[in-house]
Amino acid sequence: MPELPRLSPGVWLLETTGHDLASLHTLVVDHLLLGDGSAVWIDAGERGRSQLLREIAPDPRVLDRIRIARGFTAFQHAALVETAADVVDGTVGLVVAPAVDFPYRDEEGRGVAPRKLLLRTIARLARFARDQSIPVLLTRTGANGLGKPVASVAGDTITVERTRFGPRFESDAFETLVYPARRGHAQTTLAFWRRVLAARQPLYASAPGSTDPSPGSREGVLSDGAH
Repeated sequence: MPELPRLSPGVWLLETTGHDLASLHTLVVDHLLLGDGSAVWIDAGERGRSQLLREIAPDPRVLDRIRIARGFTAFQHAALVETAADVVDGTVGLVVAPAVDFPYRDEEGRGVAPRKLLLRTIARLARFARDQSIPVLLTRTGANGLGKPVASVAGDTITVERTRFGPRFESDAFETLVYPARRGHAQTTLAFWRRVLAARQPLYASAPGSTDPSPGSREGVLSDGAH
């Protein structure tokens, strides 16, 4: 199974091809299994999928450590990021904000200053990484327009490319080089990602501070208006 990049403290941008949500969810689950912190997931564009997390996670009990809130407009999303400051503390080991530019693109041409609001939002996200010394994982819907400031705030970028051998991750400090797979190729299905995480179980068991999470999953804890 391919190695997965580890998320160190700082702002990370995950760049994928197509509508690849599995790579994002896999990195989040993998990071949680390597430690005992929780994740705060500030969702946009319905990128956060509880069902997908359940299908990928080798142990469904880890889902209790993921708290998801959803913003459907630029103002809702910006408010959730601001509210997250109340819960991102020493118990949180990861902040996830996928499609962070998505709701702000919808506001273009409606008398709103979406760029200014987005800049304020990603600055707050970067502050979580700096003040709490944790990774903040972002994705964007495009490299043009409002996608540019998302890349500028990221200190590291991970690209994921699908190959006939399996996913190829690449960043400044990491590159997938080995794809040990049956018959020389692997399909990047949910079952494939589940096998990847299950194969890393010895690593999780020996991770410093790893704990046995409690069953369940939680959504919408950042705001009463989140779904």
